[in-house]
Amino acid sequence: MLLRLTLALLWSTCWATQLYGRGGGQYFSTSRDHEYEITGIRVAVGPLGILKSIQVRYGPSWTTVSGCPSSGTPQEFILYPGERIVGITGTYKIYFRSLNLYTDIGRYATFGKDDGNYFFVYPDQFEKVLTGICGQCKLLGITGLCFVWDYPLEFWDTIRQNSTLPEE
Repeated sequence: MLLRLTLALLWSTCWATQLYGRGGGQYFSTSRDHEYEITGIRVAVGPLGILKSIQVRYGPSWTTVSGCPSSGTPQEFILYPGERIVGITGTYKIYFRSLNLYTDIGRYATFGKDDGNYFFVYPDQFEKVLTGICGQCKLLGITGLCFVWDYPLEFWDTIRQNSTLPEE
């Protein structure tokens, strides 16, 4: 029961935002790590130029592989300490063909090659950063992606510190 509730919550959180791509297939999600920020992204690209799988690294640990984990050539983008993803572009046809990540210090990473319908996504508020990815995949690769944006952990730490009441 708890697992179903957790999945429903993740589903509603991710799909409350825009789905990019045609979608369809098995659902996946990288849930937010409340101890670590995103520190890297790993994407596997197949020989036909289709994005096969995606992984997110929170702190020192990688999430499980989402998508088609057994194929494709993995490429990594490791963020510098304190660096955050603040914009994403990409292309898709039936499957995702490219994903481009942009950081707050002007770096970027490109996975795959631009081909198909183009999209551009960024957070709805200036201070927010990428905190999770969810999507759908079929046998040949990723069919849809959704990006979760929220304030960085240091923002929430500051809020918690400022909201503690003084002792009497």
